[in-house]
Amino acid sequence: MTVVTDAFEGLFKLEAEQRGAPDLPYIVIPHPLGGIQPDAVQEKALEAAPALHAALLGNGA
Repeated sequence: MTVVTDAFEGLFKLEAEQRGAPDLPYIVIPHPLGGIQPDAVQEKALEAAPALHAALLGNGA
């Protein structure tokens, strides 16, 4: 499972395709993660948890 920020989703798709893994499962979270406070990272993680759970069960992106 890959977690990618929305700013890099296009790059992720391109790299996955180029490396022969176009169906690599992933979820998208809001950018940025770097340079933000730990509580903001935790908030993003909590918001992403349902999508991550669904993706891990095979119902994701």
